[in-house]
Amino acid sequence: MQPIKAVAYARYSSDKQQESSIVVQLAAIHRFCDMHDIELTHEYVDEAQTGTNANRKDFQQMVQDAPKKEFRFIIVHRMDRWARNVDDARYYKKYFSKYGIKIISALEEFDETPEGQFFELMSMGMAELYSKKLARESIAGLLANAREGKVHGSVPAIGYTTKNKRYVIHEEEAEAVKIMFEMVKQGYSYTQIRDYLNVNGYRRKDGRKYTIHIYDILRNRKYIGEYIFNQRCARDVDGKRNNRSQKPETEVIRISGAIPRIIDDETFFTVQAILDERSQRAFRTLVKNRVYLLSGLVKCNQCGKAMCGSLAISHNSRRTIYRCGNKQKLCKSKRIRAEFLDDYVDKLFRDCLFQAKNEDSLCTLVKQLYLNAYDKMQAEKESFEKRIAETQKVITETTESMQGEVYKSLKVYSAEIIASKERELKELEFKKRLLFEKIEQFPAFDRKLIKSKAKEYRGRLKNTGQELRAVWIELIRQIRIDNENIRVIINLHKLLNSEQPIMATILEKRDNIALQSDWKNLALTFPELTVEV
Repeated sequence: MQPIKAVAYARYSSDKQQESSIVVQLAAIHRFCDMHDIELTHEYVDEAQTGTNANRKDFQQMVQDAPKKEFRFIIVHRMDRWARNVDDARYYKKYFSKYGIKIISALEEFDETPEGQFFELMSMGMAELYSKKLARESIAGLLANAREGKVHGSVPAIGYTTKNKRYVIHEEEAEAVKIMFEMVKQGYSYTQIRDYLNVNGYRRKDGRKYTIHIYDILRNRKYIGEYIFNQRCARDVDGKRNNRSQKPETEVIRISGAIPRIIDDETFFTVQAILDERSQRAFRTLVKNRVYLLSGLVKCNQCGKAMCGSLAISHNSRRTIYRCGNKQKLCKSKRIRAEFLDDYVDKLFRDCLFQAKNEDSLCTLVKQLYLNAYDKMQAEKESFEKRIAETQKVITETTESMQGEVYKSLKVYSAEIIASKERELKELEFKKRLLFEKIEQFPAFDRKLIKSKAKEYRGRLKNTGQELRAVWIELIRQIRIDNENIRVIINLHKLLNSEQPIMATILEKRDNIALQSDWKNLALTFPELTVEV
């Protein structure tokens, strides 16, 4: 009689387990196989891998080996080693069953009866619940530390080191950071800054030389003493994190003065303006020294990629265009003539929005946008107040219920609910305070100021080249183009000296500016504009 062949699967996560956990698991699996005359042909081991998703090296190798049908059973120590996600656990159990392979727990006994399958499902559900509770408690602890300005993360930013879980200045690195900011102010490139630091003997804490990758350093608000936490979105279902995806500002924890300052505000914000200009610049001199005035502002509305300035050559003609930069070439977005789009934007601002005769219409538009922005913040404020009241009610009712005799057996569970709601309450109150600060800083509506700023813009819009582009960068948040429409998303906050955005989208049919030879003769006036607020 041929022995039954099986493989072992063991895993430990990096939360409260150690490598020794693998030894314990495999020992239990070997004892189980010896008791049941099972031949163990291979061991699949994933070290420091979470069970909340299936993207584990050896686990996926086991999935690829299944069609070979070289084993009939997969033996795990407990079902929570298999997965801590019910959907993954059931999916892969069904996958292996296609090849006649069964998953067995060495310590837990689940038969094939409906009751056995139910208890197996319960076991996997409890494993997922434990994992999610652990993640929640971990996040709660991190948020509590963040509010106190304590260090989060393994490697402090350049210019800092840690002491007693607090950030302290590392003098040599801090001096290098100051040099970086000062040299950017003076117009030096990243390469020149790197060379200056390395030639003059500046080194990082670990002895490494500086590289040209200093953009993130120059953008880091830690250097003006601001502690930031909870800014990035969590990993997706595949365990991947998109570094560009950020949480809403209301969820981000910002604490001014929680970190020792290295850079003064004036220097920091001057450098931010320079970096903004550099990121938008990307000028390319083509066809009679023409520049792409809207470079960095135009995006494809179909795939979301930036539309890049380019040169189109056909039948001995040379034209500058904006085209979708989707490298996969899957986007069907049409290109647009650069001169048509540039001239339309110029006409929109100079001959329409900021024309002297349209000042009253401009004030009316800004007032509408202003009220919408203010109403949105007030609605958000009311939402916070409602959620805070509901959370306080749950805490009060749960606390009162714990006093009755009938609930004695549920006291532990009720205490967990109260602790969770109290953490939620603190987080809501913190976000509410941030929102209140924004509302307090929102400027008053001032018609005279709007007209004064509009007059100032009229003068600046007469410029050309880079000076004109600088004005457009102030006024345009983004231009989104598809094959039907052009949406110019404008931000008029400068008209009220506001730090908060006051935005509207001006919608125009693409045919009106890209396909008509006489589009320049169109009379743009406020009544003819379609404004999406």
